[in-house]
Amino acid sequence: MDEVIRATNRRVNAIEHVIIPKLDNTIKYINSELDEADRYVPSLHLLTELTIREEFFRLKKVQGKKKRDAEQAEKTRTEANADHTADGGEMHKDEGIGGGAGGGGDMLQEGKDEDVIF
Repeated sequence: MDEVIRATNRRVNAIEHVIIPKLDNTIKYINSELDEADRYVPSLHLLTELTIREEFFRLKKVQGKKKRDAEQAEKTRTEANADHTADGGEMHKDEGIGGGAGGGGDMLQEGKDEDVIF
């Protein structure tokens, strides 16, 4: 019985003086790492949000410029068509790529290279 009490006392002492302090240190370390991560995550989030806003603003500017360019091109084409018809010319539909005398050729087959085998 005395031997069993000594073994139990050794286990209790080991738990109180070794295992519990190790666990406390581990908990403190994890909490400090989490606090450190919390400090940097919001700034990273703000950086990402700023980057997204900048990209959105840039895309809106590009879309606006494309729209203005398209409107200007349409206006120029309309004026050129009006001048052409005023001079007695005939209006033709846009034949598009591969249209006209060549008839709508297959763009994928044009200029196809032979397969290269290494």
